[in-house]
Amino acid sequence: MPGVSILLPFRNAVATIDAAIASIAAQTFREWELLLVDNASTDDGPAIAEAWMQRDPRIRVIREPRIGIAHALNTGLREARAPLIARMDADDGAYPERLARQLAHMDAHPDIGVLGTRTRFETTVTTSSGMAWFTRWQNTIITPQEHYVKRFVDAPLAHPTVIFRRDLVEKHGGYDTGPLPEDHELWLRWMHHGVRFAKLPEELLTWRDHPQRLSRTHPNYSVEAFFTTKAKWLARWMERVLSGRPVIIAGTSNLCRGRAAMLEAEGVTIHAFTDVRVCEVPGHPFIPHNELPGPREAFIVSFISQRGTGDRIAEYLSSRRLVEGDDFILAA
Repeated sequence: MPGVSILLPFRNAVATIDAAIASIAAQTFREWELLLVDNASTDDGPAIAEAWMQRDPRIRVIREPRIGIAHALNTGLREARAPLIARMDADDGAYPERLARQLAHMDAHPDIGVLGTRTRFETTVTTSSGMAWFTRWQNTIITPQEHYVKRFVDAPLAHPTVIFRRDLVEKHGGYDTGPLPEDHELWLRWMHHGVRFAKLPEELLTWRDHPQRLSRTHPNYSVEAFFTTKAKWLARWMERVLSGRPVIIAGTSNLCRGRAAMLEAEGVTIHAFTDVRVCEVPGHPFIPHNELPGPREAFIVSFISQRGTGDRIAEYLSSRRLVEGDDFILAA
């Protein structure tokens, strides 16, 4: 019985899949199985996968004809034999100590359900400053509490770095195959059910960005898809924490109003808006930022999305003795 099952879905990855598999074959932890899930490839990637399977009995090639990474991952989950599941993508590279360090941490911390690692970012895209900033942001999030309070900003850990306990799938479900970001939806759903997430502080995977990467090309990873997913799980979580407190939206731009409307569509009643400059929102009171209620008197949701602004908002609200995750949440 392997100690960990590694799920590597691929589709038309002939240029990168050999190196990705090689990085798993070079792991210092040896008791693994690698499930290569061919998601209807039309290139020579499956031939490369088959050649690896012939050389290494720990490697299996599985076919999933329904196109979509969530379909491929769920097929891999059904075939996995180990109590721990690791993820890997066909265009990334794992460092030799990755599995050993993650498995040791999971063994020492049975309260952790999902464990990622920091990543090293590489790109062939000329205009990739946003993705580079996103990777640096992810790398600052280490502890379970940090993952919990930052989960509505964006996906707090890189999908191909994670290891998680297989029984979480049995308890809370696998990947949603709808038109949404399957990894972020899974993290939000599992955290909603109390699963604790953490990240090792070492860089143990190279996260390679390129023009064909799904997160750049597929509508499941559009801004609209992310916010639709976030609004659903944010609204469900707020049902638990509000305790009758009024909801105040930070941000009065048209974008922020649109995101607030998505939250209202999920059943959340919005009491007022706030911002650093006075800007009335029809149908709602405006509260100047320096007149916001005190701790446990309201709940503030920030939809302001300018890069780096979230940290300043959190710092300001914290200076007013408001607690992130209890009195306010960043959701952009």
